[in-house]
Amino acid sequence: MPIVNLAPPPSISMTSLSIRLRCLTRGWLLLVGLSLLLQGCGIYEYFYGRSPQRESQRSDQDLLRSAEVAVERRRYEEARKDLQRLMNQYPESDLLAVARLTSAKALYLEKKFDEARAEYQRFLDLHPQHERADEAHYYLGMSYFRQADSSDRDQTFTRKALEEFDLLLSQMPDSQYAPDALERRNLARRKLAEKELYVGTFYFTRGNYAAAVGRFNNLLAQYGRAGFDDQALYLLGESLWQLEQKDEARAAFQRVVQSYSQSEWAAAAAARLGVTLVRTGPPKPKGPGAVDRLWQGMKETWDELADTVKGYQVFR
Repeated sequence: MPIVNLAPPPSISMTSLSIRLRCLTRGWLLLVGLSLLLQGCGIYEYFYGRSPQRESQRSDQDLLRSAEVAVERRRYEEARKDLQRLMNQYPESDLLAVARLTSAKALYLEKKFDEARAEYQRFLDLHPQHERADEAHYYLGMSYFRQADSSDRDQTFTRKALEEFDLLLSQMPDSQYAPDALERRNLARRKLAEKELYVGTFYFTRGNYAAAVGRFNNLLAQYGRAGFDDQALYLLGESLWQLEQKDEARAAFQRVVQSYSQSEWAAAAAARLGVTLVRTGPPKPKGPGAVDRLWQGMKETWDELADTVKGYQVFR
């Protein structure tokens, strides 16, 4: 009996396989095409950013939220671009004031203090009664304060910082920024007093007693109780003594003896008066030494970090 081969012809098997492979390939291509169609905008944005069409469709709220998120992530340039788009595209938006304030804060956190001051000042010029005006005054003062030089150099920035802190404390005493503004104000006054003392002592040691008197009097009038009154009073008395203004000199020495008996300058003042010094009250704390200056430097560094953290919306 003949043997029958039941297997399909090789040509039929290969043809069927080829057809199936083509169908499978077309199915995959169709799926990939649909995926790209549905996610095309997302892929475009991933590689190239938002499309121009979508960029023009963003609302003012969307732009502000995007900028705030960028500030939180320290992407300050990106934040400013979004804020500038908001201000350009929505000149009548209610969010314009907040956008300008956010732009100023981004510049401050980026330590572009000159530009930050300009933005804060523009905000205050345009919105002087805004509910967040206290924030603008505080950071305007801080922008000056961060750039203030050492006490033996020009103190223009320190004076301007003091003006902003004084304004905030006098007009907005209940502000959340008031406690820190008060601390900064005291530091600014101390630095300005130290500057006056430095210049006055310079004149005194060179025998220019009239100029020295002006500096010491200015220190006592404008920056009294900043920590240098005893030394300023004693040197004022000595300058007046050299100018033969003995009555005024005795009055200055008397103030040292009566109000600052624990001071290192009290004994010399008492000697000028010809009286016995009786020390009363607690000893006067000494000025900051090397360790204190190091600690102050570390504190200012920490404060800068705290400013950055406070700028993040997530912590507000």
